Amino acid sequence: MPIAQKQGVNLYVKRDDLYSLKPGTALQGNKVRKLLPVLEAALEEVEPPVLLSFGGAYSNHLAALATAGAAFKLPVHLIIRGEEVDNPLLQFCAAAGARLEKVTRFEYRRRNDPLWVDGLQKRLAAEHKVGVDRIWLIPEGGTTEKGVANVGKLVEEMTKQLGTIPDYCCVSAGTGGTAAGIIRAADPTTRIEVYPALRGNWMRQEIEQWLNPTHTNNWTCVEGYEFGGYGKFPTAWKRATTGLATRAELDVPGLPPLEPIYTAKLFSGVLDRLKRGVYASGSNVVIVHTGGIY
Repeated sequence: MPIAQKQGVNLYVKRDDLYSLKPGTALQGNKVRKLLPVLEAALEEVEPPVLLSFGGAYSNHLAALATAGAAFKLPVHLIIRGEEVDNPLLQFCAAAGARLEKVTRFEYRRRNDPLWVDGLQKRLAAEHKVGVDRIWLIPEGGTTEKGVANVGKLVEEMTKQLGTIPDYCCVSAGTGGTAAGIIRAADPTTRIEVYPALRGNWMRQEIEQWLNPTHTNNWTCVEGYEFGGYGKFPTAWKRATTGLATRAELDVPGLPPLEPIYTAKLFSGVLDRLKRGVYASGSNVVIVHTGGIY
């Protein structure tokens, strides 16, 4: 890439969008890495559990979980934020066999309330005619302890593919689970840059809940590239696509396929910092492409 060459920086992209259990679908990248442990556990059960999760109407996580449910014959129940919302992604989830339940934004805020969740699981157990223990709760975004640990394998792959330990590893964040997994597995000499897709200074706390004092503190949240907040982005980025997910294109040659919610913001931020000379000449900088291309 000319801009990287001009600055003397070695810029690489970890194409995790190509890591998929079902190529061409939402079940790719960080969604696979976070969901894989629970999917493997579910497939070992004699009686398939009902996979319950939460998300917004444009959630890659929900599309990935619905895809997994159809592929592996697992029942899926999705709680959708915003009762009036409908779009092709939700229509896809329903067509894939997932049950969709739209709730008000007020109700959705209670997704972390143990009493509310307990009542929800009991109701769904009755509806699905299974025991309460067969309703497996997957948090919003798919982030669990085992999922975070599984994301760490990405670091080993990246280092092996690169042939050296990178100086910088840059990743986008929605719930912070992928970033936490990378931070936990990274070499202390690698600087991790986390680019939140949402405004607000709460992302650091979200990530820290998955870390402990033994994990490297060599990471930072790079703010200022949210472009107005979650789901907001410059209209000039938007490109036509035959797929479900919105595509984005930055006016920079040589970039991989991007989507505007996470990866376009990430690449835009890294390239801007590259122009401003943030990365020293000779640095090895890796951008992690987490997926969303389907």
